[in-house]
Amino acid sequence: MNDNSMKIISSCPLCEEHSLHVFGKEPEIFMQCLYCGYVSSPKFIGNKDECKSYKELTDIMKRWSKFHENRIWIPTMMTLPIGMLYPFDDEDKNMKWGYAEMVDIPKEEQKNYPAPDGQFYTKTYDTNNAKIYDTFFEAMLELNEKTKKEPQKLKLPKLKKM
Repeated sequence: MNDNSMKIISSCPLCEEHSLHVFGKEPEIFMQCLYCGYVSSPKFIGNKDECKSYKELTDIMKRWSKFHENRIWIPTMMTLPIGMLYPFDDEDKNMKWGYAEMVDIPKEEQKNYPAPDGQFYTKTYDTNNAKIYDTFFEAMLELNEKTKKEPQKLKLPKLKKM
């Protein structure tokens, strides 16, 4: 971020928690709520009928999306070197959050995971054994604790209390 950009922590218009991170500078303002897990960016400004980026979303992402103050908000998909945090529907079509750890692919199975460069992937997200959460915040809390216990796997910036 350069000196002309801003970073503000504010109340989220969707969940009303004081965990909305706003960064960038006009007109490139990005918003990410670390409580409800919803995000909006400049490509999601406007109504659903006219927004090109909204029209390109999958049907399930469209169903999960929310509209507030001329912005479309979508749930976050967070991919990290240690795992992936993602939304999904449970058997009753309620949105839940899953956390799938990054795991090694056994050598004998790697041939089933071709990479674009002609090689084979050696790691994958273990979505078959994902941990399930009712809220994004619950998942983030546990992920935060996990990174504290295993800091060598993921180098996160040090956070300052404000």
